[in-house]
Amino acid sequence: MSQALHTSSTGINAGTSQINVIANNVANINTVAYKSANMTFETLYSHNLSYGSAATKEGGGTNPKQIGLGVKIGGITRNFTNGSFVSTGRNLDTMISGNGFYVVRDANKAEYFTRDGVFSVDSAGNLVTQSGMRVMAAKSTYSNAGSDKAVTIPKNMLAKVEGDSDMASKPIAELNNASITEGEVAVVVTNKTTGASTTSYVKIPDGTGTVSQIVSNFDAVTGMSAQDNGDGTISYSVDDGYTVAFSSDGTTSNFLAESGWSMSQKSYELNKKVALQDVINYNSANTISLNDVAIGENGIVIASYNDGSILTQMVAKDGSVQWKYTTPEGISIVGNDVKPEGSSIRNASFTLELATMINQEGLISLNNNLWKWGPDVGDVYYGMAGEMALGAIESGGYEESNVDIASELSNMISAQRMIQMNSRVFSTASSVMEILSYLGQ
Repeated sequence: MSQALHTSSTGINAGTSQINVIANNVANINTVAYKSANMTFETLYSHNLSYGSAATKEGGGTNPKQIGLGVKIGGITRNFTNGSFVSTGRNLDTMISGNGFYVVRDANKAEYFTRDGVFSVDSAGNLVTQSGMRVMAAKSTYSNAGSDKAVTIPKNMLAKVEGDSDMASKPIAELNNASITEGEVAVVVTNKTTGASTTSYVKIPDGTGTVSQIVSNFDAVTGMSAQDNGDGTISYSVDDGYTVAFSSDGTTSNFLAESGWSMSQKSYELNKKVALQDVINYNSANTISLNDVAIGENGIVIASYNDGSILTQMVAKDGSVQWKYTTPEGISIVGNDVKPEGSSIRNASFTLELATMINQEGLISLNNNLWKWGPDVGDVYYGMAGEMALGAIESGGYEESNVDIASELSNMISAQRMIQMNSRVFSTASSVMEILSYLGQ
């Protein structure tokens, strides 16, 4: 009978632990990105009265005789399925739709992971969590090592925009104020003396071609010449004795519309450069200050300034992350044409880093919606949203807890009955032992 007391007590203890797990799930039903836990049970050792025997020619076999010694906690697992999206309309509230964790660091540079995407910008321009931890920035689209750079948004800066003196060698695909398609431009050249007209078809190369090729192709047309002005524009001139016109018949490229040549002998500015510098003297002329911050679906910060300009980043065709600056006039300047000069600009990055790991259930849960690496997590991989196995980022809301309240209440009733029934067994065993203690008196 003493064994029955010990066996029933294991059931009581296991049921109590399950209720503790359920209580924590229910308490976190409104916690941002909380992942519910579930407890499973396993049998304890069995007391073997007999191991059984095999059948023989003379007789049959016997089965083992065992008395179980109770129950134990088999494991407590986490459910990492996505919670639902809760819309807040706030630009810095985000949710990872799919796999991955945000990477954050504390003041001691210790690394943690979180699914809590409720962020804000501190007084120094750092993107931080609700508990003040810095949000880390991706150093590439995919890496097996984390970044040591945080997401930082310059609060004040000076933007100096100028023409590109090296425009002639610039690939057409990199022209920032035009999206020129390949094809041909029909040029009608008329001899003023004879009145005879000829049509030449000037080849516009695809995006890998350069401005110098366009200039050379126009320059080859009898009666006209073209030149790169070195200030982000190109122009053409007409030789004496000729007139030149462009024809829509036979023109298959949008070059004229994109460059403005159909209206003038000088094109629009096809390319510009911008130098960005953080400003220490807030009274400096042309200083622009941060107006608003948002986070795009790929986890890239979009910073708007009070003059109407926008600073952000983009993923180039080669997979590299490049700066993109849009002037108040709407001209987008990208890649190597954006030169960060000030200290806070050089240290800035606008792309949130996400992490994924071989076994996310091996993570150790901490307070403040944080997780840290555990021995069974395995390798951790870093990158940006939408790349490799990492999910996309939805902005304007956060991920709610994935606790299923109906399931939790059902489990709680089951745990309660488990404790009640084991308590009855405990009471019965105790009563039998009391009866046995009076035998022989």
